[in-house]
Amino acid sequence: MQTRHRIQPHRARGWRIALACIALLGANTASAAIGPGTSAHELLAQTLSALAPHRDLRALKSIQASTQTVSYDVVENDHLGAPYPFAGAAQASITDDLANARRLVVETTPGKPSRTVRTLFTRERQQAETSLDDQLTLAPTVDAPPSWETHDPIRVLLLAEQAADLQREPDTVRHEAVQHVLAFHHAGYPVRIFIDALTELPSATEATIALRRAHSAEIAWNGWGDVLERTEYLNWDVSDGVRYPQQWDMFRNDALFRTVTYADLHIDAPVAAEYFAMHTPADAPLPAYADDLQLGQPVANAPDPKRPIAEIAPAIVQIPNSWYTTLVRQDDGIVIIDAPISAGYSKRVLAEAARRFPGMPVKAVITSTGFYWHIAGIREYAAQGIPIYVRDRNEPIVRKLLASRHSIAPDDLARAPRTPIIHAVSTRTLIGSGTHAIVLLPIRYGEQPMLMTWIGDAHLLHTAEMVQPLGPHGSLLYPESLLELKHSVQEAGIATEPLHIIGMHMSPTPWSTLEETLGAGYANSVNRP
Repeated sequence: MQTRHRIQPHRARGWRIALACIALLGANTASAAIGPGTSAHELLAQTLSALAPHRDLRALKSIQASTQTVSYDVVENDHLGAPYPFAGAAQASITDDLANARRLVVETTPGKPSRTVRTLFTRERQQAETSLDDQLTLAPTVDAPPSWETHDPIRVLLLAEQAADLQREPDTVRHEAVQHVLAFHHAGYPVRIFIDALTELPSATEATIALRRAHSAEIAWNGWGDVLERTEYLNWDVSDGVRYPQQWDMFRNDALFRTVTYADLHIDAPVAAEYFAMHTPADAPLPAYADDLQLGQPVANAPDPKRPIAEIAPAIVQIPNSWYTTLVRQDDGIVIIDAPISAGYSKRVLAEAARRFPGMPVKAVITSTGFYWHIAGIREYAAQGIPIYVRDRNEPIVRKLLASRHSIAPDDLARAPRTPIIHAVSTRTLIGSGTHAIVLLPIRYGEQPMLMTWIGDAHLLHTAEMVQPLGPHGSLLYPESLLELKHSVQEAGIATEPLHIIGMHMSPTPWSTLEETLGAGYANSVNRP
């Protein structure tokens, strides 16, 4: 019996795209072969022609599409590398105003209340506003990352055409395919375009940028210095005579953090100018750089602690902020718990320690988690030769950050490199003796790898980020984390009366608050023996 082969729907779609592309290119005779002697501008011209054989991409006015986005939380992973926690999914409409060099993204997240975020990108600024039902919240205006333009395969080619320093780099191989490479600078940042040697279509773009503002999204990344943003393109299709990728995979330092799929693409559809109107003034002041943030000054768009720097116990000082830092004076030196925000912020913490405890050296810094914003200031301690104590499972993340390249905005460690002193903590570890002796304890039952810091004579337990009083009226969030902490404290044999807990977001709070949040009946029913 003869076997009949059926083309599956997704295969059929692939053939349809291929046939459409062949038909579209039919009038375009075979392009000249790309060889070593082909100049950057000749390669660019052939790529533009491959994208739109019968249209002038320079004359395009707008591109509109609907998209679906899946995002991943690279910043708060419990290990180095993939997989990453799911951060959310959203639908959006994207309107690229090519004539006026701006893009508006209107993103909606279903639920109660419904959430809509409008973000406007221009060459100079990024403005955002959020609507929760009828409640409007304005986000601080920040620098527009140049990658918003270099992500797009059409925009980046037009930028390359205008660049004074466009050059061709040696061919390379990516995903088992030969790629031609164009390189130039945009807004002072290096950009590269990878062009598939067979299809003549862009396969990826890269831009190396620095994220430096005191804004929550950038605090997490400023410690990494030179950040490589890459977008790879899949599933090309033809819309209104222009070939355009239907899937964009976005990477930051080789970590996939977002996938965007396109649909309903329209070229040069009319767009009213008022559609781009925003409530935030275009000339609103920008947040300070993270390195310039003063002690206790909250990061833009983050909850204001509204608490002063305070001595919470004799010779123990807490510096509130969006992420807290704690100074502990021992008999022979100072131990600092956590190095968040930036290297510049860490300098101010060290200056505050010297002012409050003159003549006392800083003998150690403890990083209680491996989350990016929590360790964004650790490079300053390494630059000063201060030993770093880190949970063993977080050591790879900390070492990678300490080894990261900082050529765009060099810090002290970049200017004078030195080998960091790192102590990986896998079991009960002592720092100091006598007054305010510290016991470091891995939170063994925690899903996220964190360190507890127990200061027994002060009846204080630093709980990393396990306890977060960021709910309504200061209520504690994430009962699972509270339960994990409770089990770890029980196993460590720490007396919970008269214990007070502090942490990355928390001033001294009685342990009983945690117990009350869990609820006595629930907590007792799941206690470990």
